[in-house]
Amino acid sequence: MAPVTSSMVPNNTIPSITHSIPLSTKLSSVSSLLNNQTPVVSSVKTTTDVIAQSSLTVVGGLNQSKQTYEEEDAGDVDINYMNGYNLTVEKSFGIARFGVGLNQRGVKLNAEESDMGISLDMEAEQTLNYLTLHAVYPYAIQEKITVFGGVQLGKGLGGEANMKISMSFLGETESSDDSEDIDAEDMELEYGLFLGGDYMINEKIGVRASYFKGLSDIAEDDETKNNTISVSLLFKL
Repeated sequence: MAPVTSSMVPNNTIPSITHSIPLSTKLSSVSSLLNNQTPVVSSVKTTTDVIAQSSLTVVGGLNQSKQTYEEEDAGDVDINYMNGYNLTVEKSFGIARFGVGLNQRGVKLNAEESDMGISLDMEAEQTLNYLTLHAVYPYAIQEKITVFGGVQLGKGLGGEANMKISMSFLGETESSDDSEDIDAEDMELEYGLFLGGDYMINEKIGVRASYFKGLSDIAEDDETKNNTISVSLLFKL
């Protein structure tokens, strides 16, 4: 039997594919196809966001630190801020952000005393270096502004103490200037609250203001705690 060809079938018996599918059905099919692709697009966007958030961030800037003492230990001594630095590398894991870095803290002390014709002036500076580790929870309040809060630990790396004393009596003045290294073994493990906020200038560069409130003593049998205000630049790699 010869094969059936289109020339052997009347034209009115061959259905038109174009006209057999209503336009509304075509539009419905296209809409359904696009809807089915939405989870894929969303999944790609989510993956991209996770990769972006997981990138490294480098933070570096200036510290202004001082210490809190028990009232009986401080006496009439003026406690002032000491300049230092901070340098940290951060990375996000899940909902938390972790960082490891270096922080320089310290304090300036000034005291003056006069009695029975003798005047005594004392100036002292203490610099303490720490290897720090922090864990914070960031919360975006605007597109460019993120606040965070968490804890920070500090392992002492050592430091230096300088003291200058001037004593005057009957018009004569004697001065002494002493310097002493602080061993890391004499510094206790530090821990405290770590709070702050970031403002992104663009996608890569931003500024950070943060505050560390020490909850532990800096040394054994020394009821002294560090407090640090920091202003830093941050750069997302």
